[in-house]
Amino acid sequence: MPSASNRQLRSATLLGVACGLRTFSAPALLALRKRPLNAPRRLVLVAALGELVADKLPAMPSRLARRGLTGRLLSSSASGASIAGPAGAATAAIAALASAVGGNRARAAIASPLGAFAEDGLAIALASIGASRRVG
Repeated sequence: MPSASNRQLRSATLLGVACGLRTFSAPALLALRKRPLNAPRRLVLVAALGELVADKLPAMPSRLARRGLTGRLLSSSASGASIAGPAGAATAAIAALASAVGGNRARAAIASPLGAFAEDGLAIALASIGASRRVG
């Protein structure tokens, strides 16, 4: 198997950072890249939209809790692997872990709904760039 290119690893990193902020951001943007938009891809998009809403609820557990962090690591690994194989999976998982911790600290420092919306925008932008065929 050929090794991943630097461009592919940059994409995997961006997708991983996005997943650390919003679990379904990278899978959703990758799903939008493919046609036809079949039922499984639509389900990923619905999950991403649900996450954007649910994240604002006060009862949401920390992204660093076992379930939240596991989902982010799995989502990022799958997204990174789809772009850059095993190296992309590892790169994306490391990036997701770092951004999950950083995002958690940022949200604690900015105790406002505006922080959550800014984080949504950043996750979507990073996933969009990472899923694009024209990274770097």
